[in-house]
Amino acid sequence: MSELSKCFYEVTAGKTCRDLCHPEYATCWISFFESARRLLPGSFKLYITYLLVPPLLKGGGYTWKYWQEQIASYVGVSFKTYLIAVIGLTFQCVFYKMFGKLNYYWVMGFPGFFSTALTKLSSVHLRLQGITYFNMMSEVMLKKSQIGLVKVLRESKLCGTLLFMLFNTWIMEILQQGTVNQFWVLNPVKVRQPDRNSIDDSRVLGTLYPSGYKACSHDKSCDSYIAHGVLKYSAAGFIIEVAGVVITKFPQLYKDPSKFLTGLRKAVTLKLMLGLAAYNGIYRLVRCLLCRHYGMDHPMHNRIASFLCGASYLLYPTYQVFTLAFTKFIEMSWEHLFKTVDNLPEWAWKLKRIPYLRIVHMIAVGYMYHTLVFHSHLSPPFNSKAINYCSDNRVERLKRRLVGWMLDHEWSKA
Repeated sequence: MSELSKCFYEVTAGKTCRDLCHPEYATCWISFFESARRLLPGSFKLYITYLLVPPLLKGGGYTWKYWQEQIASYVGVSFKTYLIAVIGLTFQCVFYKMFGKLNYYWVMGFPGFFSTALTKLSSVHLRLQGITYFNMMSEVMLKKSQIGLVKVLRESKLCGTLLFMLFNTWIMEILQQGTVNQFWVLNPVKVRQPDRNSIDDSRVLGTLYPSGYKACSHDKSCDSYIAHGVLKYSAAGFIIEVAGVVITKFPQLYKDPSKFLTGLRKAVTLKLMLGLAAYNGIYRLVRCLLCRHYGMDHPMHNRIASFLCGASYLLYPTYQVFTLAFTKFIEMSWEHLFKTVDNLPEWAWKLKRIPYLRIVHMIAVGYMYHTLVFHSHLSPPFNSKAINYCSDNRVERLKRRLVGWMLDHEWSKA
């Protein structure tokens, strides 16, 4: 880190914000107006999956009010992200004027921090961006860490899978209790007493565990319940993966359609689809088998099924999935604590009033902006895509310009 910052100051000595950030524009004011004029489409392009994927997963029951709310939410988060991008690029020049020189941390990190601080997002969008950027920041910190234990966990799929299974078990336990209402991959069915007058018409599972009444807590037959979950989550995984690839390769669609289709086939691995299908299928199958075996449902069945279905992480072992589970583990545990524990000390309630999500959002955005330029090999693909979409590739050009200066500097020393 110290060597990189030292090199930065050596290669930028005497350089201005125009040299590094906007050589195509003669003044900072022109750069600002051009940013305000040109950056809006990128933010709307970035969030197109936010507009399209939820309705596709909903699969019906659309109303005019639903579409109004969905479009308004899409426009809102896209426009606020546009503001963050414009303010961030403007702050690069502001901070140069303040310091009289280019500063290692104030070129990208602090512009990202302050631009986020000055833009107020709705609670829904704050959670969306805050958790996304915190997860990416956690991913980079895991990759950079030199702590022995972290390195072992980082390089071992088995350790990562076991931790994911434990995180998933506790998350599903909290959701089962109903104390926390947050998004997770799957929301468990609440335990209810079996109706001994009902008829269980499952063909497949009925062969394994025949019973005269319905022992599970779900409404459908076990066969239909499991098949529906597998198909729904397979479709969700496929749609999410294809949508992400389409957005990334969209320019090829009208430039060279044949390359677009070839790239689409290569990029879609179906691993996410298989991982989600296995997660849902294992959970529902295990829980149904336990209910049939014991003749009734029980919270312990949810715990066992949640632990075992976490093994599906092996099919899609990514930092994004792991950090999401870690984040949800912490967030849900914190909310669960305040809803279930009586007589917490006053200092605990004071801590709860701190706007953690907003603070984390600001820090994480600044951290990821800095990471993209100075540690780009650690930057997750979504971070690169998001920043370059929203900056009209200005940050990418800044990074390449800086790398070129550093290479020239090293050659001159050789």
